[in-house]
Amino acid sequence: MSRPLPRGTRFVGRLLAVALTLGAVLGPASTAWAKAGGPSLRLVAEQAPQDPHAVELIATLRAPTSPASSKPAPVARAQVSFSVHLSQFAGAPLLTLGTATTDARGVATFTYRPTWAGRQELVATVTTAAGTEVGSTTAFTATSAVHPFAGTVQAARPDGTIGRWVAGVLLGIVASLWVALIAVVVRVNTGLGAGEEAD
Repeated sequence: MSRPLPRGTRFVGRLLAVALTLGAVLGPASTAWAKAGGPSLRLVAEQAPQDPHAVELIATLRAPTSPASSKPAPVARAQVSFSVHLSQFAGAPLLTLGTATTDARGVATFTYRPTWAGRQELVATVTTAAGTEVGSTTAFTATSAVHPFAGTVQAARPDGTIGRWVAGVLLGIVASLWVALIAVVVRVNTGLGAGEEAD
């Protein structure tokens, strides 16, 4: 016969279940870090409407207009760096995806095409003019992935017409070299034969 759990343990278990349920319902939330009263950065990841393999990373940068003001205003012309954790384990290294500059609304947008499926932790960071680094993280579950070299090899490969033309030119060069080599050999042999007859 099993003993009932203590009342405190049951309460903690129920609290944990509620937190997990809220997390599943609300989805991955954006987490930001910044000094109190300083600039703030918020990162959101959304599925691209026209590309099922792409994710739109939207970072919004705001800062108070003055030290005494608590109302934040958009920060324009700031360079935001976007990265992704290579794994979900603590201390996993970051892979830099690219950068984008904030517009007049303080928004920087970057299109990311995941190369592996599953849950991914995305990071946006920016260094302000005062040298303060602020950042934000969010999670996104990629249902499909693009091969990292997709389109690159195909774009670099010439089409059939160009390939045949290049092959013909190379074949012509090789044939010309062989003809020139044979002509040199014949001329040398002729010269040697003429020298022997003169002797």
